[in-house]
Amino acid sequence: MRNLGIMFLLFVSVLTLSSCYPLALVAVGGAAGVGGYQYYQDKGVLEARIYHPYRAVWDATLRALEDLGYAIESAQQEPSAGKVMAKGEDNTPVVVTLEYESDSITKAAIRVGHLGDKDASLAIKEQIQKTLPQ
Repeated sequence: MRNLGIMFLLFVSVLTLSSCYPLALVAVGGAAGVGGYQYYQDKGVLEARIYHPYRAVWDATLRALEDLGYAIESAQQEPSAGKVMAKGEDNTPVVVTLEYESDSITKAAIRVGHLGDKDASLAIKEQIQKTLPQ
């Protein structure tokens, strides 16, 4: 067990030193149960892997949007994917798409506004994670 911990630290160190910093963050975040994310500036979409079952992330997404003051306009859920459309107080559109990846991983794509808003998308992602059971 001790060797496994040492190997993990070496792995993260190598990734950090070899300029694979985002990958190192995902590796460390995954070990802690927190999903890594990538923001695509050209699409205005934040994509994240959330290390919780799809159904739990779906419920947490609905609660998180309401907690942040967004009005949910539609919520379409299927067994392995779902899409929530909401509006902010200033009529800013929000789209959260969820996709089942495995029993314990859900992929989320969050877009706020027509061109995308990274800070607002991150706030939604973090609120979803806060709402999930620990």
